Amino acid sequence: MLKSSILGLVVLSLIVVGTGYAGSFAPGGPTAWAPWCLSTGTCGALMSLMALGAVRRGRIAPVLRWVFAGMFLWCGGCFAVALALPANEGAGGTLLFGFPLRSTIVLLGVAVVPILVFPLAWALTFDSSMLSEDDLRRLREAQAAMALASRAAAGEGSK
Repeated sequence: MLKSSILGLVVLSLIVVGTGYAGSFAPGGPTAWAPWCLSTGTCGALMSLMALGAVRRGRIAPVLRWVFAGMFLWCGGCFAVALALPANEGAGGTLLFGFPLRSTIVLLGVAVVPILVFPLAWALTFDSSMLSEDDLRRLREAQAAMALASRAAAGEGSK
């Protein structure tokens, strides 16, 4: 049930991205809402794909739910600020760390901050997300059974 819900979010996000592309190539030039669809859909697709990958034993660790939701809002907010600011990247435009302001907001907000946040979230949930001792025992038993079956099949094939 959880995986199908997350897959629904992936599909919805990709539909929003497709709508943004359709608006970008509309007759008469790009529509004003197209970049908003692209930014929102991209953030939704990325976070929902990460959530899909984080499902373990039919659930997502509660802290990761907050991380994915928070990062969706953070990245979406960075895109929204960059889209809402006036486009003054030319000579005399506002610079931040030597780069145009809007570019710096997207670079730091959508690339650098997630690079710092996601490994920390993974580290906090490592124990609950990885294989338990029971999982490891069943994996070893299955591997031993497969090895035994493989040796038996190889023994029959040589006769």
